[in-house]
Amino acid sequence: MSSPVIQTEGLSLFYGDFQALRNVNFTVMEKRITAIIGPSGCGKSTLLRVFNRMNDLVEGVQVSGKVLLDGQDIYAPETDLLALRKKVGMVFQRPNPFPISVYENILFGLRIHHLADKRRGELDRIVEESLKSVLLWDDLKDRLANIATNLSLERQQKLCVARLLVMRPEVLLMDEPCSALDPMATARVEELMQELKKNYTIVIVTHNMQQAARVSDDTGYMYLGELVEFGPTQKIFTTPRDKRTEEYITGRAG
Repeated sequence: MSSPVIQTEGLSLFYGDFQALRNVNFTVMEKRITAIIGPSGCGKSTLLRVFNRMNDLVEGVQVSGKVLLDGQDIYAPETDLLALRKKVGMVFQRPNPFPISVYENILFGLRIHHLADKRRGELDRIVEESLKSVLLWDDLKDRLANIATNLSLERQQKLCVARLLVMRPEVLLMDEPCSALDPMATARVEELMQELKKNYTIVIVTHNMQQAARVSDDTGYMYLGELVEFGPTQKIFTTPRDKRTEEYITGRAG
């Protein structure tokens, strides 16, 4: 039986005078894939960025309500943001590897956090395990010295996931992770998500309803900052309770 990992209680968020999230209440369960769908500008990415407080970087942002991670309020004054962002990693729309070697990309987080003072053999093992976890080791084991930005977009995106996994996160946030990829690469990244959920809790924002239906266990539909409906993916896509969800799913709105 899964346990709650992320819970929101009456979550609202303003950018200045603009309200981007309205009284959002939902729960993300452990080692499941939760998809957030909805039309452009509905608050999907804003909600995702709440979970590691990336919205804090936007001037004038105001948050009310609670966001709990493993039962702890991440907006409490004593929250260590560095520790939070190690625990809740993020993958963005476009891959963002650093223009350094594949090997050093994998170890970047460890070096930033001064955790890379290990023998070369131990670092080699970390790199190998990380690349194996994203199904890249066979492709890149002889190319570790290559500059990561020269890889295909699919390999860059998987490398960015591998770079996160080195830090042993609990949650992976994925903001449209396949939007820059072709259909074949998208299918392989979706396959990777299914492997990763054996060990990680995943929240994905996607504009692609078919993708949400294929990969997720639970789905939430957002509209104008409101979480209109949330539940098991199969139920959301076959028997939604709210007419607005049905109209979006069937293409009559959005």
